[in-house]
Amino acid sequence: MLIPAVALAVATLAAPALGPGECVVVAPLHGAETLYGGDECGRRTLPASTFKIAHALVALQTKVVTPTSVIRWDGTRRDYPAWNQDQTLESSIRVSAVWVFQQFAAAIGRDSELEHLRAFGYGSGTFAHSVTEFWLNGDLQISPAEQVAFLRRMFSYDLPVDRADVDTVKADLTMPRGKLQNAAGVHDFALRWPGDTIVRAKTGNGTVNGERVSWLIGQLETGGRQYVFASRARSSNRPLDTTAGADLALRVLNTIDPGTQLSPARAVAAR
Repeated sequence: MLIPAVALAVATLAAPALGPGECVVVAPLHGAETLYGGDECGRRTLPASTFKIAHALVALQTKVVTPTSVIRWDGTRRDYPAWNQDQTLESSIRVSAVWVFQQFAAAIGRDSELEHLRAFGYGSGTFAHSVTEFWLNGDLQISPAEQVAFLRRMFSYDLPVDRADVDTVKADLTMPRGKLQNAAGVHDFALRWPGDTIVRAKTGNGTVNGERVSWLIGQLETGGRQYVFASRARSSNRPLDTTAGADLALRVLNTIDPGTQLSPARAVAAR
């Protein structure tokens, strides 16, 4: 679903060439966002496992889980070895353990899930079918621009959730320096930003009606400044690795000098 471009606050800076189905949105925490990919950045798809960020906040807020809870593995063998063991909230985010969040969804319930989606202003804000599948099957949809709007609210502590819950999820999203973790393992993430940069990020991958999407969304913190970003690659005619969204993010982020190109004043001036 394409959201009208007029609804987006767009700042255009020099960027590497992006292909069909590719978009990256980058923004200082306070200031205009920069869209690389034009109208693609307003097109909605399933959020896939990037929804685990919002979902973890809902689960904490509704007391379905605590930061120290242990979620016992039921013995069912699933797609990735890292899923086939007991989990905590932190590990289930890092290895993107779908079955854990499906348990959370069942415990949270449809009404509370919908209430939080609306309160978060999250993408399409609704789903019609299974409470344990809606972020995986295209029932709930979100665009890269909307992902950034959500992340801005989260990292500004502007969501209707406790500050401590946001801090818990922030900690769980923090990646090792130069690395990125998802269900498939630990991958190189060669971000050429200053050495003090903290990367908090979540991947997401899924296929609906023959269209494959690969996301990376998150926050970057360096030199006392904070930035949020959303990267998405999608294709109906070629396979995408589970790191396709991350690879796209690096292509764009590594062309940016965060001290100049993404300052609020520069972004507004570049409109």
